[in-house]
Amino acid sequence: MTPIITSLHNPTIKNLVALRQRRERDRQGLLVIDGARAVRLALANAFPLTTLYYAAETAPTHAALLQDARAAGVVLQAVTAAVFHKIGYGDHPDGVLGLAAQLAGDLTQLPTPACPLYLVAEGLEKPGNLGAILRSADAAGVTGLIVCDGQTDVWNPNVVRASQGAFCTVPIAMASGPAVLAWLRQQRTQILVAAPRASQCYTAMDLRRSTALVVGAEHTGLSAVWSGETPIRIPMAGHIDSLNVAQAASVLLFEAVRQRSVLGD
Repeated sequence: MTPIITSLHNPTIKNLVALRQRRERDRQGLLVIDGARAVRLALANAFPLTTLYYAAETAPTHAALLQDARAAGVVLQAVTAAVFHKIGYGDHPDGVLGLAAQLAGDLTQLPTPACPLYLVAEGLEKPGNLGAILRSADAAGVTGLIVCDGQTDVWNPNVVRASQGAFCTVPIAMASGPAVLAWLRQQRTQILVAAPRASQCYTAMDLRRSTALVVGAEHTGLSAVWSGETPIRIPMAGHIDSLNVAQAASVLLFEAVRQRSVLGD
């Protein structure tokens, strides 16, 4: 049995703290997964989890999860409460933290069924928005989320946490805007871009077809890469001209869900 880690100065603990920074995550090709719920989903979806750290006093609470992780070949490492307070996220961590390898996120690895529904998020700056978009993408059953030219890291701990585990249930790809556009065209996918001043309402579009919905940062909007594609708008009855990007993505996605379920896929 691996000895419990008791020192805040243990090199492993120092490294886990360092992995909160993007530069170190990218250098090592790793990410940190906070919380039992997200770790459980990572295990269920064969996400490349390598090590599970847990506060020793919470072992009885998480006994089933620890057993499943051990059976999957994940290394278990107990730490003291003080040490977990150092490595855990937020004011009330639940005593479980996973370490996993980052996925490559190549466009070529995305599923390409007969009638896919992709969501493209360009230039997002806030981790919370990207995490919320992942939750909606999971709920809507999207074929894949494509993040292009983002200002925030997909594996940011705040994205991972805000996604409630959807980071490991939704296929994710990362690429530049031009590369994404070329790939979608190659797939013969209709491309619909969210734009506040578009003339066509999103409900007027046939979303039963192979479709990519494109949303951008709230302040800057979409780049000129998408200027030749079909713009759509969400009608706004009040004084505000646009929704939060995560909310807008949800509205668009669930119209696709409605059309594909009610009207028939």
